[in-house]
Amino acid sequence: MLKRIFLIIVCGLSSLTALADKNYHYLVNLNKVVDDKITIELTPPDMSENEVVFNFPAMVPGTYEVYNFGRFVSNLKAFGKNGSVITVQKLNDDSYKLSPASQIQKITYEVEDSWDTKIKEKVVFEPGGSNIEDNKNFVFNTHCFFGYFTGYKQANFVLEFEKPKGFYPSTGLSDLTLGEFRDVIKVSDYNSLVDSPIMYNLPDTATIMVANTKVLVSVYSPNGVVSSKYVAGNLKRLLYAQRDYLNGQLPVDKYAFLIYLSDKPTLSGSSGALEHSYSSFYVLPEVDTASIAQTLNDVCAHEFFHIVTPLNIHAEEIGDFDFNNPKMSEHLWLYEGLTEYSAHHAQVLAGLIGYDYFFQVMMDKYNNSIEQYNDTVPFTFMSKHVLTEHYHKQYNNVYEKGALINMCLDIMLRYYSDGKYGTQELMRDLAKKYGKDKSFKDPDLFNDIEKLTFPEIRKFLDEHVAGRKPLPMVEVFKMVGLDLIKERETETITLGGFGIGYNDSTKRLVVVDVNEVDEFGKQFKYKVGDELYSFNNRLLTLDNAREVVGDFMSTTAVGDKLVIEVYRKDKKGRYKLKKLSGKVKKVKVIEKNIIDVSKNPTEKQITARRTWLGIE
Repeated sequence: MLKRIFLIIVCGLSSLTALADKNYHYLVNLNKVVDDKITIELTPPDMSENEVVFNFPAMVPGTYEVYNFGRFVSNLKAFGKNGSVITVQKLNDDSYKLSPASQIQKITYEVEDSWDTKIKEKVVFEPGGSNIEDNKNFVFNTHCFFGYFTGYKQANFVLEFEKPKGFYPSTGLSDLTLGEFRDVIKVSDYNSLVDSPIMYNLPDTATIMVANTKVLVSVYSPNGVVSSKYVAGNLKRLLYAQRDYLNGQLPVDKYAFLIYLSDKPTLSGSSGALEHSYSSFYVLPEVDTASIAQTLNDVCAHEFFHIVTPLNIHAEEIGDFDFNNPKMSEHLWLYEGLTEYSAHHAQVLAGLIGYDYFFQVMMDKYNNSIEQYNDTVPFTFMSKHVLTEHYHKQYNNVYEKGALINMCLDIMLRYYSDGKYGTQELMRDLAKKYGKDKSFKDPDLFNDIEKLTFPEIRKFLDEHVAGRKPLPMVEVFKMVGLDLIKERETETITLGGFGIGYNDSTKRLVVVDVNEVDEFGKQFKYKVGDELYSFNNRLLTLDNAREVVGDFMSTTAVGDKLVIEVYRKDKKGRYKLKKLSGKVKKVKVIEKNIIDVSKNPTEKQITARRTWLGIE
């Protein structure tokens, strides 16, 4: 095996032909970018069929969206051995029929990146897409570049990259042979390949050892605003907290955080991340370190917990994913919901966030789940049909109600077990029962959970996850001696009640709605279109808004003066700086879904609360 890698490095392209066997051999030249495209060359595995279908994925795990990645492939050609002719028939956006398969010597095609493509239909969410920046950065979400033959997904894949001097492939993969101008990366099968993004650029990397796992942090910050050293230092406490949450051991030996920080708006208009078994890939705004810290913690915590589910706990639909005719599992409440809940729960247990912040996050999710989504749709049904247009609109509820389902599950488990068992233990037991190479059947999961837990848990899953009943939030909070108050009137200090947006052209926050301005806000006489410049003599930007407003809310008192400078357009459309001022006053507001400590809780409730959050 080592000798074969050595031959590839020395012989270059000719070696790909000489070594044709049961492996896919891909050659990618990063030094030759033409019209924002890269040419890919494939020497295929030996095939005996007359006809074979060559595919690019229509969809990949974790995206829950059919993107048809073959749309970005063009000029596909097949060359036969000894000059024989290979017939190529394009079947659809993603698939090509080739014949005779046994005579194929090589296939070439061009790939356009999805981040700045001219193809505007169904824009690919950037963490699942591709980027080609000549001599700067290459993002290889591998499903965007490399295809497979039907019936040959289990063959080995050998990727050979010719690269600019000094470029480094950051990845969660371990079988790498690196050279000055050429790298070779090997993967055992197509599922593993798609599960393994690669980011090529001049390296800015740091490494953290977390229990038994070597964690790579790789950052591409075009203007050098954020470094891998900073991110690694910021993530260290979080990763240690997650280690402890998972009982001190992690189920992987290597993990990679691949972080691309963008200094311009994304084509999708969004930022975020996509999880993989041994890595996660992020596209986030390139903002100052203070502004990105908590965002990184929250997003990275979520993606990192995917090393448990679906890596070690997954249904057959995920374990043997069909890239071109995808079928969905019923259990997004587990894959995404439990992961989202655990990401926040681990932080509050470790003291990285406060209890008030944790409750605020969970109650925001509760409000969103009720106000923005159909609360009567059974979660298992939505999951199974999430690719259809109607139910796809409900997908993001996995991060709202999905997290709440698992919070309820965790509380109930602790209550009925007298604090001895929660979702942390359930995750471990399910991972032992299944594991990376063993999938469960969708209908069996509730039965297996019932065997591990209590009849009341099965009833909860049947009625509130597979059924239409709303979550029993009031009753569940009672189990840990907390009262959920649906609504109450109170007096508090506010920011004025105006709606805020963002003007990307001027890079300023902007007033977009004044219909609900309160008695405090009316003093300032805001107008729609006012662009916020300063807040009590502190310049206000998108990056520092949370810090500036947070400082104001935590230090101000009734009667204090607040001065806000805004840019307002005059009648000729010219911006003029205008000073607005008023005195801080409390206003009456209606608070919804407030959590208070119950009076006279029972010992059972106190025990459940202590083991849930570590507080009496």
